[in-house]
Amino acid sequence: MIDYSLVNIDFGAEGSSEIYQNLKTLYTTPAGTVPFDRDFGINIELLDAPIPLAQGRLIVEYTEKTEKYEPRASVKEVNFEVNPKSGKLIPKVVIEIVPES
Repeated sequence: MIDYSLVNIDFGAEGSSEIYQNLKTLYTTPAGTVPFDRDFGINIELLDAPIPLAQGRLIVEYTEKTEKYEPRASVKEVNFEVNPKSGKLIPKVVIEIVPES
């Protein structure tokens, strides 16, 4: 599971630590904010959709972006903490490190 709390970037990270760090960067970056790669990040416009629709679209977004930007990992499942009264939606992305061939 990716922890979304703020941490310092470890420029010397290797192996699974590097993969988790890369995914955290990917998952916490709004799409369209990275010059020369506007597709990098997660489409935050999804968050304006009704909760069930946003959940479905976010699952697809996390899966496709992980496959594209960090092929050393695969998304196993995406769970959500939902507060329907406040509309707060907190994704929990469970990943698996893909064994090297």
